[in-house]
Amino acid sequence: MDAETLYHDDIVAWAEQQAAALRELAGRPELSNAVDWENLIEEVECLGRSEWKGVASQLRNALAHILKGYCGPDALSRLAWSVETNTSLREARDDFRNSMRQNLDVDVMWTKAFRQAADALTPYRVVIPPRIPERCPFTLDDLLDESLTYDSAVRRLYDRLTATDSPNA
Repeated sequence: MDAETLYHDDIVAWAEQQAAALRELAGRPELSNAVDWENLIEEVECLGRSEWKGVASQLRNALAHILKGYCGPDALSRLAWSVETNTSLREARDDFRNSMRQNLDVDVMWTKAFRQAADALTPYRVVIPPRIPERCPFTLDDLLDESLTYDSAVRRLYDRLTATDSPNA
């Protein structure tokens, strides 16, 4: 795939490819003084990082709303959480590129989402129950699956946690 196509199809892979090419060029003595290689390479790498961090942020926000929905199923904010979750999931799916996979750690996102949800629920005196798992109960593929919505995710979380509470689990 040529650089122009890669730029439009997968900017993270493009940024990694371009940073490697720039590093190679930076080693050429006849070019070393013509360009600020170190900062140029950093800026290209930053472009790739910002893309996958945007996807991680959208997924983290969705997870936080899912947690809030689990903890406050009768909350007046439930409809807003649903809309925000579905919007965040849709945007993450639109922006996701397979080259991001190695940088997207769902357990890290889950931990941050847990803190985000706990902070948001504290003023309402709602506490996230201790049985919520430390590891994310959703895989990256689960979150990227078009069939996962706020309602189905809250239901899956509820089903998984009640299954672990039963004596036969």
